[in-house]
Amino acid sequence: MAGVLTVCATLPSSAQDGDAVAVVESLHAALLHNMQNADTLGFEGRRDRIAPVIKESFDLKFIARFVLGRHRESLSSGQQREFRDVFTNWTIANYAARFNGYASERFVTVSSEEARKGRVVVRTVLEVNDDRADDVTLDYLLRQTVGKWRIINVIAKGVSDLSLKRADYGAVIKSQGFNSLIEKLNQQIGEFDSGT
Repeated sequence: MAGVLTVCATLPSSAQDGDAVAVVESLHAALLHNMQNADTLGFEGRRDRIAPVIKESFDLKFIARFVLGRHRESLSSGQQREFRDVFTNWTIANYAARFNGYASERFVTVSSEEARKGRVVVRTVLEVNDDRADDVTLDYLLRQTVGKWRIINVIAKGVSDLSLKRADYGAVIKSQGFNSLIEKLNQQIGEFDSGT
């Protein structure tokens, strides 16, 4: 997957929208760098490059709380912290593994708009330079945390990543327990690293 960062002429509706757009475009710029230099960097290089951007762009603490849902109440503070750490590593590894090549695709920022609870939605498209594949809509939901905009959800082709993870992780905890979820995430991190 790959892309070129492009901003359309649509202006943000407010200064705060502009700040939220800047967060998304910073993420896209880092992904673009990884995609264009994928082979030179390798997985570890892409992971090291994207890690600080992910931590700066996403409200991982909020996301970790949300995806655990009601199961969070039954976990100790140590288990919650363990999940947050593993989930952060998983998120970084996932982005490093997925954005691993460049074929003249490009990111286009379409618009931004205010949402409920003072949040902002930044609408973008990953334009795919391939007649066999469709462009991918990527809508980012951001909220302010300690005075900074942070991504709390990515909606790809209309599907909420936050909702998918909450359902998937909750099902694993319910049927197999918290430790199984941690094992599964760590296993996936290893698979990202090995390219499987």
